[in-house]
Amino acid sequence: MRNPDKTKKEFEKSLFKLLSKKNYHDITVNEICSLANKTKMTFYHYYKDKDNLLALASINLINEEYSEAYKKILRKETNPEEIEYQSIMATYDWVAKHYKQIQNLIHEGDTFPMEIFKNALATNYGKYINELIKSVSYDVPSDYLSIFFFEGLYGSCLYYAKQLENKKDKKKVKEDIKKFCRFWAKLIMSTTKEN
Repeated sequence: MRNPDKTKKEFEKSLFKLLSKKNYHDITVNEICSLANKTKMTFYHYYKDKDNLLALASINLINEEYSEAYKKILRKETNPEEIEYQSIMATYDWVAKHYKQIQNLIHEGDTFPMEIFKNALATNYGKYINELIKSVSYDVPSDYLSIFFFEGLYGSCLYYAKQLENKKDKKKVKEDIKKFCRFWAKLIMSTTKEN
């Protein structure tokens, strides 16, 4: 019997595996199907096109990997500020881990695939911010707050990944991001304690 979730996951993993080796524009549906060991008919049963797969795969990959990282943090930590700090660090580490794939979304000035990826991330992040606002009873429009924080987080994550790739002193880059994440964790915790 067919398992739709397993089939979709195989397509998603195949796309991201191919993205680690080549540019998004050069990846074909045939290659994705071949790597996933599935037919094109099966692909088009689940996805309208390659862009549709990218949007869904981006959200699912992030949720899956980040959820796993967060569970590991919760198994080790009980201090709320340390949990917040490590959660923020996990975001930066995720982007650094997938930086090559993210870079392969841009080709000769065409940023459309990158926009698909970024919009998927932003939508996901907006849900998180909305839940956070409700949990601390802020009277703030969640859409403005999520856009404000997401744009800053997204840009700084990419900057961190680029620094890691280009700088010789990777240890200094990692120490800098740890200081930055520690600062944000303290700020977030002090804000939530006020309520």
